[in-house]
Amino acid sequence: MIFILAIIISIIIANSMIIISDPHYRLATALWTMNITAATASSLGIVAVYRHGVRGLHGKSYLFLTLGLISWFSADLTLLYYYYALGIEEQKFVTVTDGFWFMGYGFLSLHLFTIIKSLCISSNYNNVINPKFVIIGSIIIAVVFVSFNVFNLASSEFIDIAEQRVDLTSVVVTIAYPVLDLILIIPSSIVLLRLRKNYQHSIPWFLSSMSLLINAIADDGYLIDFVNGNSHHLIFWDLFYVMDFIIMAGALFWYNRYHITSNRRSRKTIEIEP
Repeated sequence: MIFILAIIISIIIANSMIIISDPHYRLATALWTMNITAATASSLGIVAVYRHGVRGLHGKSYLFLTLGLISWFSADLTLLYYYYALGIEEQKFVTVTDGFWFMGYGFLSLHLFTIIKSLCISSNYNNVINPKFVIIGSIIIAVVFVSFNVFNLASSEFIDIAEQRVDLTSVVVTIAYPVLDLILIIPSSIVLLRLRKNYQHSIPWFLSSMSLLINAIADDGYLIDFVNGNSHHLIFWDLFYVMDFIIMAGALFWYNRYHITSNRRSRKTIEIEP
């Protein structure tokens, strides 16, 4: 309970700094806050990989998670560079930032499907989790969501094919974000349900699944406001991204503090037994 309360307080403090900041510097404050929280989560991921190693499916899964977080951190760093070096406040076209974000989604997908593979190998879950079902379900929901966002874009002022005001590549990339989030949510939710009885695993997986859900909500809300020209609303969704990184940092802190430490103690106990 104290741990969850600490996460909530951290979120309130971080987002309060953005909300109460001077309107002229609010975007800069949001960018710095996102970078700091992303750096924290990435660092905790690096510590987890270093302490646990990359042996087995479990070690590989956290390696993929860390690489995904580092990719998203790199994307936020490029936004900070664009803001200060180039004076760009709102990214409207495809840039290297999108490459880092997409790379992050790839690593996070590998992370989740590695965990599902690990559960399938376990005799307790062989008949419960079907990877094909996960993939097919993800694709179906993704197609439905693509249709929704295409309709939303077509009815907005974001594109006008006749006047060719926007590059179609930018349109495709814009639609891709919420779709990729949905593809992540399905396997993460399955992992959360399957590990709910394992106390040491359930806490970090509950937090990481919630983190991905919050990121998906933020991406979808950001997309809707972006395509409808509501640029003054975009800062609101940055609060969700900050929350996303703080919760993910909490998940990795718990994993480092309780899971890896307990495993090391168990190994030491075995080693000293005659």
